[in-house]
Amino acid sequence: MFLRTTIVLAALLFCGTTALADEIIARNLIISQGCKGCHALEGSGGNLGPELDKVGSRLTQVQIREKLLEPKTTNPDSLMPDFKHLTEEQLNALLDFLSQLKKK
Repeated sequence: MFLRTTIVLAALLFCGTTALADEIIARNLIISQGCKGCHALEGSGGNLGPELDKVGSRLTQVQIREKLLEPKTTNPDSLMPDFKHLTEEQLNALLDFLSQLKKK
């Protein structure tokens, strides 16, 4: 699966469609990092945390970054882990994707 994803990403990057590549990276991270255990996205996932479908309407990209890296800053009782272990590329892909999730 990883090799296939890598090949698809390489092809997308080569063709200049970085937005789609970022979305693929972000969606893979949301699954692999267990985000849907607490957050719903597109009708599936948990309900312990807020749904992600409209997070870009509620928070700026800077605020989303802060929530990912320092979740206890704005809510000391937050159960959300930090995601400081993500690479800058992964973090930016996730930020770009999440910040574009807005009300429709």
